[in-house]
Amino acid sequence: MYESLRRQGGPKEALLCAWGICRDGRRVLLHLALGNKESHADWLDFLRDVVGRGLSPPLTMTSDGAPGLLRALEEVFPASVRIRWWRHKLQNVLAKLPESARAEVKAWLQAVRDAPTPEAGR
Repeated sequence: MYESLRRQGGPKEALLCAWGICRDGRRVLLHLALGNKESHADWLDFLRDVVGRGLSPPLTMTSDGAPGLLRALEEVFPASVRIRWWRHKLQNVLAKLPESARAEVKAWLQAVRDAPTPEAGR
């Protein structure tokens, strides 16, 4: 997310944040920090800070496709499984379709995503 730090078009900073999702479904804000940009160096410092405060390697990590973030995640949590953020993927697919087909395709994709087994999803 980018927020202007000044009301009249001042410099913008990236707001880096990490959320954890507990086994019971609760969401927990793990860390929030300003970064000059979404660079590898900013994300690496961010993730190392979270680990330094006691975060164990997560089983999975969900992220967008920002190259700096991906590289930092691979370095800090090499054993964790990375999952592409579903909402971005869905938006990308739906944007390529005519408006008339979006609702049907969205429902179909969600059914595939939520299938109980890989075979059912296929």
